[in-house]
Amino acid sequence: MRQFIILPIALLMAACASETSKSGDELTYAGQPTDTNSWFMSEPEGQTPKALSYDIEKVGLAPKSQVNTLAEKIVNELVLQNDSLRSDQPLLVTTPVKVDAFSQTDALGLQLQQGFVAAFHAHEFNLVDMNVANAIRATEQGEFILSRDWKLLPSDLPVSHVVVSTMATTTQGVMLNARIVNVTNNRVVSAVQTFVHTDSLPGYLSPSNKVTSENGLLYRNEQSGDGKVAVLGEKL
Repeated sequence: MRQFIILPIALLMAACASETSKSGDELTYAGQPTDTNSWFMSEPEGQTPKALSYDIEKVGLAPKSQVNTLAEKIVNELVLQNDSLRSDQPLLVTTPVKVDAFSQTDALGLQLQQGFVAAFHAHEFNLVDMNVANAIRATEQGEFILSRDWKLLPSDLPVSHVVVSTMATTTQGVMLNARIVNVTNNRVVSAVQTFVHTDSLPGYLSPSNKVTSENGLLYRNEQSGDGKVAVLGEKL
C-alpha cells in the first residue's frame, strides 16, 4: 500500500518540475517545486520523520497573477536600493498616477497600490493604511470601513515616508517609476524604473485600436497597435 501511494506523488512532482514559464512573459516565476510531506505517509519504525516542507502549488497559498508579481518585483528593488528607511519607520503607499497628470490613475494603478502594500508587508515594513476611516459604516449593502472621502479619514497619521509612483503608456507597454520619499525634506531614499510589455499584463493592457480617444479627440491610426496601449477598464 505504501508504494502505491508514493508513486503518483513522485510522478506529479516530475510533471510540475517540467513546467516552464510562458514565452514572452518576463513576469512569470520559474521555480522548482519542493517535496510536500503528507499526513498519511508514516515513516518506518525507528526512522526520524522528515521535516515538513511546502510546495506553494500544493498547500493552498493564494494564487498570484502577473500584476501581483510585477508589484513584488518593484518592491523588491525598492528595498534593495533603499539607503536610509528603516523597517520600523511608518510607511504609506500612495496610488500610482499618470506621469502627465498627477491627479489621475487607472485600474492598473489602483491594483498596483494594493500589491505594493502586500509586498512591503512581506518585507516586514511598518505600513500605514490611510484609507481606513474613523468609523465603520453599517449599510444595507454591508459593513464598510475603507474610504477615499478625506472627510472620513484621520488627518494626523504619523508618517514620514511615502511610496509614490508614476505610469506612462507607450505603443509597446507601460513605463513604471516608483520611489520612496521622505516627506519631511522631500529626499528620495529609493527609486526604481521598469518597463512592462503589453503581453505580460493581458488582464490590464491591450494593443490600441485603429481609432483612439485622447483628451476628448478621436485619432485614426493606419492599423491597430500604432497608438499607445489601452489600459482595460480606463474611462476615456
